[in-house]
Amino acid sequence: MNTLQSPGSGLPPLEQSLLQIGLKLSSAFKSDHGALQFFHQEAYAIIELVDNVDYDFASQRVLVPRFRGMEDSSRNWSLFMVLDHLCRVNREILRTIDVLHDGIEPRGEFDISWFKPDHDCGADSIDEFRDIVFEFQRLIEGKAPLRRGHPKFPHPWFGILDAHQWLCLAGLHHRIHRKQARKIAAMLGQA
Repeated sequence: MNTLQSPGSGLPPLEQSLLQIGLKLSSAFKSDHGALQFFHQEAYAIIELVDNVDYDFASQRVLVPRFRGMEDSSRNWSLFMVLDHLCRVNREILRTIDVLHDGIEPRGEFDISWFKPDHDCGADSIDEFRDIVFEFQRLIEGKAPLRRGHPKFPHPWFGILDAHQWLCLAGLHHRIHRKQARKIAAMLGQA
């Protein structure tokens, strides 16, 4: 069996640099509204995919090939684990955007290894994911614009980000895990 790297090991350096540049460029051209739309578009695609999979299959872990943007330690998850991970990360990004917008510089760090999913998570992760997606909508609409000289906070792979860039990252993060979810469903014969 192939041994996976430990959580938080990161991405290959060139890939990380290219993703960092891509995030900075895309965030420079997207409005808050456009970034939120992208976030929702990816979220709803994930929800639709999971809703079309039998829940017995959605709890089965599947080892998928690694692709750009995915840490090696994240390759052996179930669909419910993908949702659980997204909920954990989205909650923290939402908190980060909220405090940055309010002019508060968060303390500590954003450690990737903290956001790995619970191996025993289940169908309740679907409702939790829907709830956090709605919470994003509510918060961002209430806080926009996000690019007004607020403090910034570093992401370990993407560097120092402002609130708008964190929002853009959330959409990119959804896209990466939507691809993963699609691969899992296909390998389970559910796509």
